[in-house]
Amino acid sequence: MSSKFVVRFYFTTLLIGVVVATIVSLFTEYENVTSQLFRGHFAEFFVGLVWIIGYGLIIATVAQVVFYIYLFINPLGLGIFRSFWPYVQILLIMYAIFDLFYLRFFKVGRDHGSTFEFIWIPIIVVIVGFVVAHFKNKQVTNKNVFIPSLFFMIFMTSLTLLPFISVEDTTWIYRSIFTVLVLNAYQLLRLPKYIEASKEDKIARGVTKRK
Repeated sequence: MSSKFVVRFYFTTLLIGVVVATIVSLFTEYENVTSQLFRGHFAEFFVGLVWIIGYGLIIATVAQVVFYIYLFINPLGLGIFRSFWPYVQILLIMYAIFDLFYLRFFKVGRDHGSTFEFIWIPIIVVIVGFVVAHFKNKQVTNKNVFIPSLFFMIFMTSLTLLPFISVEDTTWIYRSIFTVLVLNAYQLLRLPKYIEASKEDKIARGVTKRK
């Protein structure tokens, strides 16, 4: 992929992260931020909005770093484990699901007297993971990529969320999880489109020839 499309992919992902984080935060931070706008406290609202946008940029950057790590890990795993790599991925997916359900949210919810307040979050991660992996597998016609896609959407998503779900404030958890899920789904499903557009651009400029 040419540098032009790498930059376009990067900034589009950043923009999506900012938009999603802002929309979610305007609901979860209604009392602290959104309500200031309706009260006519425009300076306080602007400061809060800038903070939210900054948070969106940070979480989008982290999501992109993890995505590029995944692009490195997947071929590396194939090289090391070969035909066993899908089974290793399944084990890591199972561990990530257990980690999300029990170690993080079940115990946290039990300590706070409201397990359901937290336990639905990993359920969303798993459901979205399976849905996105299904569409990614349909997108690729020459091979089955369901397990690698599920590995990214569940295991790598859980890694992305580590710095953002280590707090007890549920508003942090909400804005982090929804933003990361949207970003990871976008990156996984849209990257081939950028690669194809980059190839077409090179052909149009005479850099490469169509095969």
